Amino acid sequence: MKKFLCVTFVLIALIIFSGCSKKELNYTVSEADGVKVFHNKNIPSDPNFKISPKEVFTIRGYDENAVDTLRNFIHPHDIAVDSQGNIYVLDSRLSSIKKFDKNGKFLTSIGKQGMGPGEMQMAWQMLILNDTLYVSDGNSMQHLIFGTDGNFLRNLQLEQNVLLNRMIPVTLNSFVTIMDSWERREDGDYFTFDLHLRDNKFNVLKSLSRKVGKYEDENTNLHDFSTSFGVGKNQIYIAKNSIDEYSIDVLSSSGDLLYKMKKEYIRIVMPEKDTDEFAKSKNSSYQDNVKREFNIKYKKAINDMSMFVDKNGYLLVQVPLERNKENEFDFVVDAFKDGIFINRFKMEIGKAFDFYNSDHKRWFIGNRIYYQNREENSVTVYEY
Repeated sequence: MKKFLCVTFVLIALIIFSGCSKKELNYTVSEADGVKVFHNKNIPSDPNFKISPKEVFTIRGYDENAVDTLRNFIHPHDIAVDSQGNIYVLDSRLSSIKKFDKNGKFLTSIGKQGMGPGEMQMAWQMLILNDTLYVSDGNSMQHLIFGTDGNFLRNLQLEQNVLLNRMIPVTLNSFVTIMDSWERREDGDYFTFDLHLRDNKFNVLKSLSRKVGKYEDENTNLHDFSTSFGVGKNQIYIAKNSIDEYSIDVLSSSGDLLYKMKKEYIRIVMPEKDTDEFAKSKNSSYQDNVKREFNIKYKKAINDMSMFVDKNGYLLVQVPLERNKENEFDFVVDAFKDGIFINRFKMEIGKAFDFYNSDHKRWFIGNRIYYQNREENSVTVYEY
């Protein structure tokens, strides 16, 4: 009898252990060409994991009580933060950068519109590296260097006729950026998006990806050839541009492939109203009078500027949704750690769209999140 009870107890323990193991296993791992690939199911490994930011303050574009009229901005396009926590808001229409302290108090205005030294025709993107401010000019294709005190230092000489887009620091001495360039061929104009890892002298350390497309007309969707990437904790995340596949490459800070991660995904139809909103956003971004129309049938699994890394090293990927009135503008993310899907949850940090919308963008820097809302001409700061 004792022997029977002992055997029964062992069998029950094995069944319980086996059940627990299956419940916890929400992914499998394979290997391709010596590289690990994490295949994640739509089952969270920690359903209780969540990040809940709290709003700290909002910087309004217009302050009627401002003593300095240079304080105001009208078209925020990029955000950067220096080592002291000072906040820089780039205004692409005024071609200047507004500097605020960590509490949102205005400090100074950097640069202005023009063609002279320290002036820009259309300030486009910026980077702060070692407390030096670098700004790309979308019209002149020049790159200018300022001190964080606002003093213009010099122009930076780069490859001819190229523009650096989305410049994100990886280490104190390197950053990732997308380089835009154009080439005229016999059969038409072609554009190239090169994702580069560059050093603090802007030399190319490594080419991470390259996409080439033909420009047919003003309705050509350049985002069909773009590369979504995120940076954090000395790692670089590069997503596959796809309507069917949820796939991300994870690289080291030197650009070497560490592993790949995938997640189950089923394509989602893009409603016509979203396509119209996307065209409206692009018209606003290009700042011209051309009315664009795009034929977009499905949402991207991972869109441009939809990957973020939080202060604890969790990769957060904004996910497309089947939207209705209840979740129309919800910002929902998948959280990953070390290639494994942790949980999907909603974050209360502004309005979200399932396509690249330059009116609504986010930056995760340190323990803060910066949300640009161009509809309200504001930048809201959250902490978590």
